[in-house]
Amino acid sequence: MSKTSDTTSLISQVDGCDFTTEELQQFHGYYKYTWPASLENSTLAEKIQHYTTVDPSIDSSRLRLWLQTMGIRDESEKTEEAKLYDRFEAFDFSTAPGFSELLTGVFIDSQQTNKHEINERMERAKIEYYSRIEDINYDKYRKYKEENAPKPVCPYQHLWEKEKEAAANVSQIENVTIIDLANYSDDKMTTETLNLIREKVIEAEKDADIYALAIIRSSADHKAFLPALSTDGGVNGALDTLRARMRLEVSLRKLNTLKPVIFFASGSVDPSTLALMQTTSETVLSDSFSIDPTCAPHPTSIQSWAQMSDLAPGTVEYILCHPNLIIRGSEWQGALGLGRGFISQRNFANATERILIAASCPPPHTRNALRQACVIESVYPGPCKISVWKPEIQKFFAPLAEDVCSASASLDRMINEVDQVGKPWAEKYLTFAGSSNEKEKRAIWIAALRACRQMEYSQALALEYNLTETIMSNQYDNAETATSLVERVIADGLSIAQILDADNVENQTQDDAIKVEIPGECPFAKMYRKNPERFKNIDLKAISDHRSLNFNK
Repeated sequence: MSKTSDTTSLISQVDGCDFTTEELQQFHGYYKYTWPASLENSTLAEKIQHYTTVDPSIDSSRLRLWLQTMGIRDESEKTEEAKLYDRFEAFDFSTAPGFSELLTGVFIDSQQTNKHEINERMERAKIEYYSRIEDINYDKYRKYKEENAPKPVCPYQHLWEKEKEAAANVSQIENVTIIDLANYSDDKMTTETLNLIREKVIEAEKDADIYALAIIRSSADHKAFLPALSTDGGVNGALDTLRARMRLEVSLRKLNTLKPVIFFASGSVDPSTLALMQTTSETVLSDSFSIDPTCAPHPTSIQSWAQMSDLAPGTVEYILCHPNLIIRGSEWQGALGLGRGFISQRNFANATERILIAASCPPPHTRNALRQACVIESVYPGPCKISVWKPEIQKFFAPLAEDVCSASASLDRMINEVDQVGKPWAEKYLTFAGSSNEKEKRAIWIAALRACRQMEYSQALALEYNLTETIMSNQYDNAETATSLVERVIADGLSIAQILDADNVENQTQDDAIKVEIPGECPFAKMYRKNPERFKNIDLKAISDHRSLNFNK
């Protein structure tokens, strides 16, 4: 198509643009075009020639002029200086040996600096490293980039500029162990999968050259980030898988006390595997992140919910009793106050690479560099749909966490009070109340949360395992209340030492059970289990409200 003389069709919203709307739409199609394999490495001239045969209405000279305006030229047209800078920008710093040593200067005192300063420091560090390979100067590079920056002449520019970014490298970063869940699991987390991941975690702990561990899922077409635990093999198979999850959970917590562990959650997380993500506060979410608490057939990852004790009372109860609430990034960071950052799915891979490069910063600056990179890359996740219910949560659901009466009685009272509101939201919320099974499940949740909030980490794990075994094995009847069920499970259930070392239960002494190490547990509780005699003159009942310390934040 020739340039039209009709000036009314020119794009006027961008200064300096003399291309018509029709031309810009056609030129954008050039970037959207899927090139044949034979042309992927062709010259710009060859691609233009090919594309004009696909769309004969395009004026090839106008297309070339537009590409030049955008700073895109054929290799034969580039100067030696331009080729040098192209090689520099294409260099893979994520796997460059020794580059991580320069990152200390990038992130030191970074809490007092802004995103622009961090980006400039990072660019200077890359120039310093690359100057060992080729002669390159930072000031000359910046001057060249400013003089040759593409002119803002196209309203579609933000689209094609993102598309031409190089594919992110999230599979290998120097000094960072990356566990890609796409290589281990798809539809469910099996015992074998969990054990394989745990082996990688243990290796990362022992390797002095590893500064951080990241868990990602590179498969963009898979909806689940952390799928559900496998229940294959009946009750025994499900319990084996749960034990494997707990062993991995303990290993991740232990590693996180030594080196930062970060999750890049781009997909759904099943309630049964939520505990794995809660082993660290370093979690980065995408807009595809979600948790559906209602899909759990019985209480699971109890300690993960109970440890959210800093929330306004009743918030967790509101979530877990809700019949159809899906938690997304805005709720996770908003009402729950969790997560280190939020990144849109469109930029997720490239932002992940940049954060992982920061995670390769040597200790003791690793965790700070990682967190600052998360802040730099993060965007607003959107409004939280839980916070707007704060008055209702305080009025109707806070008593579920604080009542001294049984869980079932508290739940019945909440149902009656909400029912009397007579508003559409109340009617929708109480859709579960017509099912005795759904009511019973929520009553057990409430009772388990109450008990778990008074427990140390190791006890909470034991409660989850024993409660799961009791419910899956139908070792209770309808006459038993939720509160009495939980109390019985606590009194009669296995200890965490017996659970995590199930293969040697018969040969295990009581001393072994007392001395088992659980990373992240309250240090006073650990001292008590190892030597109860030291506390024989202390009134333990007087400090029964003591809460465990969280060292992972």
